[in-house]
Amino acid sequence: MFEKLEPFQRALAEQMRTQIEGGTFSQVNLFGGPRYSLRMSFALEAARILSCNDQGLEGCTCGSCRKFATLSASNVLVVSQRDHKSMIETNLSAFMRQCNEFSKIQVIRSIRILLLQYNSFFTPANPTQNTAFDAAAAVNELLISLSQEKDLGPKEAKKWADDLRSALKSLYAASRKNTTITIGQVRAVDEWVNQTSMGSSKRFIILEAMEQTNVSARNSLLKILEEPPEDTYFFLISEFPNRIMSTILSRVRRYAFPPLGKEAVGRYLEPYYLHDKEYESLEQFYLEGGGMDLQKNRQIASMIFSSVQSNRYISLGDLQQLLSNVDDMDSYEYVLRSFLDQLSLELEEGNLATDLAYKLSNLVSSSFSEGQLYNQNGRLMLESLYYRLMEAR
Repeated sequence: MFEKLEPFQRALAEQMRTQIEGGTFSQVNLFGGPRYSLRMSFALEAARILSCNDQGLEGCTCGSCRKFATLSASNVLVVSQRDHKSMIETNLSAFMRQCNEFSKIQVIRSIRILLLQYNSFFTPANPTQNTAFDAAAAVNELLISLSQEKDLGPKEAKKWADDLRSALKSLYAASRKNTTITIGQVRAVDEWVNQTSMGSSKRFIILEAMEQTNVSARNSLLKILEEPPEDTYFFLISEFPNRIMSTILSRVRRYAFPPLGKEAVGRYLEPYYLHDKEYESLEQFYLEGGGMDLQKNRQIASMIFSSVQSNRYISLGDLQQLLSNVDDMDSYEYVLRSFLDQLSLELEEGNLATDLAYKLSNLVSSSFSEGQLYNQNGRLMLESLYYRLMEAR
């Protein structure tokens, strides 16, 4: 159990294995910690083990484990808020370069994590969502066909990658508008977990970015978590678990995922055969693999910070170019995090007053939260934030 993941989060793997073997694994779990610390990977692997028809060992070929290998199992629901595009694009690039079974499976799994939120139980709320559900079905058909392919060469792999990219365009756009689980989805989950048509099969619900759910969704979810149906398991994934309402926290078993160290990152990336460059983090690997220029974005954050610190406005032309670059790379969030990193550094070095740092940090945090809550355009949000930061200065 957890053999492949144990080298990266050994203590957590041992803890979960002991609990599953002893029959004490909780039905409601909270995986908290930074991004790219393998929280989703552990949730999916725990679901595979619990659903296994044998002993849950690595390499099991029972019917359930074969489905989990490509995340085609029907007893899993996922509502995930993450940078799907970067992770998928990185895996597509690896697939075109390697053309092997490992890279093919990684492509299929990364796309299926996105598709699992388009389960038929999540009824589309409007025509726009209906289009996304149709697109998800089309992408899934491609994945079924790809999973059956063997011994693909570079030309075939590129053709598959191009077809998948084309089919995924509308889903990428839709995923940027999604925040986290809605009240409608919570109701659908409640209906799904209380069905009896799946026989004795266990059910698994993975909900990411729990701290960003609205009040109605949280309250409805709380009712389900208070007394989850038998053989139903919830995995709540959160980067900021302390922001989750206390009544939910009181009903979960918490697991703290530390960030991966550089050695663990290198070991994780070994199957990708990347010997031309060292990566400090999985975030760097996936964001750069998805086409984001991290250095350029750090420079943008530095320009904004220098402007605020010196109280000198960036010229209108330069500001518009800066905003266009952020818009093209869809890097609004990364720029804000880079800004906060620089703010913390300047504060530690005594180059920034504590009260000003606090004020600027609150403005950035509230701007990001508002953007997530109301699905606002990143370019407009950054432009508005810039002028608010200058006024606060």
